[in-house]
Amino acid sequence: MSRAWCLFVVSVVVCLALLTPGAASAGVQVGIGFGTTIGPHYHHHGYGWYGGWYAGPDYYYCDPWWYYPGPVVVGPPVIVEPSPVIIREYRPPVPPKEPTPDPVAQKLQEKKSESLKKLKIGDPSNRVQAVKDLEQFAGDAKVRTTLEQALLSDRDPQVRKAAAELFGRLQDKKSLSVLKQAQANDSDRDVRQAAYKAVIMIEGY
Repeated sequence: MSRAWCLFVVSVVVCLALLTPGAASAGVQVGIGFGTTIGPHYHHHGYGWYGGWYAGPDYYYCDPWWYYPGPVVVGPPVIVEPSPVIIREYRPPVPPKEPTPDPVAQKLQEKKSESLKKLKIGDPSNRVQAVKDLEQFAGDAKVRTTLEQALLSDRDPQVRKAAAELFGRLQDKKSLSVLKQAQANDSDRDVRQAAYKAVIMIEGY
């Protein structure tokens, strides 16, 4: 039998083995190759030249003519540095600075306190002057109340008249009630006239 005929028979056998369901389910694979085997030979990852034929239950039944896996590339190592531990020193909060007192405001406050004291315990002339000095502080509720009491109940008519004239200059409608009381009830004619003029200045007629 010639060599060509042998190769043909072997090829037919291989084809029948591949097409047979039983052989496929059993995992039987057949391979064939030609040449001369050089170096070690592995079924799964072979390399080198080989010859002859090979058949067996192996998935990789036929090695390539030449197998070279190529260079292995290894990346740089991953370095994980621990996070630094920061220790902060506790420092108590700085207390706010107290505002520096205004010398002008301090002098005005002292003047207001002194004038209120004079209005209560001073002689008539000093009490009249105290009423005039308190005009710049009349927006303060305590000062206005003290002046209203002086208008209605001070023992000296000059002090009551000075208080009525002060309310006329301020034109504060909050003082209308005490002015009308002084206009109607004060025993001194000058005080009644001063209160009347103040009411006219505030009400506008």
